[in-house]
Amino acid sequence: MTFVNLVNYTWRMSKSVGVLLRDGASAVDTEVRAALAEHGFDEVQPGHHTVLRHLGEDGARPCDLAANAGVSRQAVTKTLDDLERVGLVERTPDPADGRGVIVRYTPRGLAALKVARTRMNQLERRYASRIGADRWRTARDVLEELFDPEADRA
Repeated sequence: MTFVNLVNYTWRMSKSVGVLLRDGASAVDTEVRAALAEHGFDEVQPGHHTVLRHLGEDGARPCDLAANAGVSRQAVTKTLDDLERVGLVERTPDPADGRGVIVRYTPRGLAALKVARTRMNQLERRYASRIGADRWRTARDVLEELFDPEADRA
C-alpha cells in the first residue's frame, strides 16, 4: 500500500459487545421514555426504569427490587419515593411479614406499563421488519439464552 493509499485508508475498529448492548439498551430506553412522555407520563426518568423493569405486575419487596436491579436498598427507596409521589406505585404492608412492604403498580402505573409494553412490541416489529423475522427471532433467542436467568438452559 502506498503512502497516499495508506493516508486515505480508514481503519475502523469494530464495537465491543458491551458497547453494542449499551447502545441497544439506550435506544430502547429512549423510545420507551418518548412513548411515556407522549401519553402523559413525562415524569418517568431514566433512573426510574431501574426499579420499574423489575417490579412485575404482582409487585415486589424493596429488597428484591434492589437485588434484581443491582443497586442499593437506599437507591431503591429514593426511587420508590419519587414513583410514589407521581402516583405510579404504592407501598402496602406485606401480609407475610408485618415489618415489610410490597411495592405495586397503581392503576396509573399499570397504564404507564401498558404504554411501555406497547412501544416495546412496536420496536420488536420494527426490528423484525428491518432484518427479517427469522433473523430477529434468532437474535432474540440468543439474547434470551445469554442474558435471561429464567430461560430454560436444558
